[in-house]
Amino acid sequence: MSQPQSTRRTFLNQSAGIAAAGAFAPYFFAPYFFSGAARAQEAKNGRAHVGQIGCGGQGNGITGRAKEFGDIVAVCDLDSKRAEEAKAKQGEGKADAYEDYRKILERKDIDVVTIAPPDHWHTKIAIEALKAGKDVYCEKPLTLTIDEGKQICKVVKETGRVFQVGTQQRSEGPFAQAIALVREGRLGKIRQVKVAIGGAPESGPLQKEPVPSNLNWERWLGQTPLVDYIPRRCHYEFRWWYE
Repeated sequence: MSQPQSTRRTFLNQSAGIAAAGAFAPYFFAPYFFSGAARAQEAKNGRAHVGQIGCGGQGNGITGRAKEFGDIVAVCDLDSKRAEEAKAKQGEGKADAYEDYRKILERKDIDVVTIAPPDHWHTKIAIEALKAGKDVYCEKPLTLTIDEGKQICKVVKETGRVFQVGTQQRSEGPFAQAIALVREGRLGKIRQVKVAIGGAPESGPLQKEPVPSNLNWERWLGQTPLVDYIPRRCHYEFRWWYE
C-alpha cells in the first residue's frame, strides 16, 4: 500500500489548486445548494448526485444529511474499510468506492461533493473540486492559513460554484442570540473579548505500529512530514498533532 515519498510528493504537486495558488457533528444545516432556489432547480432536473470525500464520523454525518436532498453515488477514503462502510450506509450499497478522490472529481455525473478528510487536505481538494465544476460543502476548519482561504475565495469567484463551510454553530440559537444581544447594545460597550480553544489531551508513550493493510498512510499524510505510523496520529486524533 505504501508509495515512495517522491511519488507522494509528485502526486501532491500535480494539484491544479496548488499550481494556481503556489502551493478548506451532530449539528448540520443543509447547504445552500440543497435549499431555496437550488432546490427548485433540483425539482426540475431531478435529485443531485453527491460524492462523499472523507468517510470518518463527520464525513458520514454531513453526507447523511445530504442524502435527504441528493443521491450518494460515490464515496472516497484512504482507509478502504471506512470507504466500504460508507458505501454500504451512505450509498446503500450502490455507490462506487474510491481511494483516490480525483476519481470522484473526474465524474461528470456528480454535481456536489462533501469534503471531510483531515484538515490538511481541505484546501487542495476544495480548489480542485471547484475547478472540476462541483458545488462544495467543506468541513471546518476550512483552511490551515488565512492565505489558503484567500485562494479558495479567488477560485470560487472564478468558477461561480456554490461553496459552503461547516461552521454550523454560527446558525444555532444560542450563538445567534448572543450576537443579537451584542449588536443591540444590551451588554453595554464591549471593552474586552477573551477567546480560548481549550487544550489537547495528554498521552503516555506512543508506540509505532505497522501500517494497517486497509490504510494508505503515506497518501493520508499528504504534505505533512513523512512519519512512522502511530494509531493515535491518525483517525480523529490527528488534530492533536501540530504538524
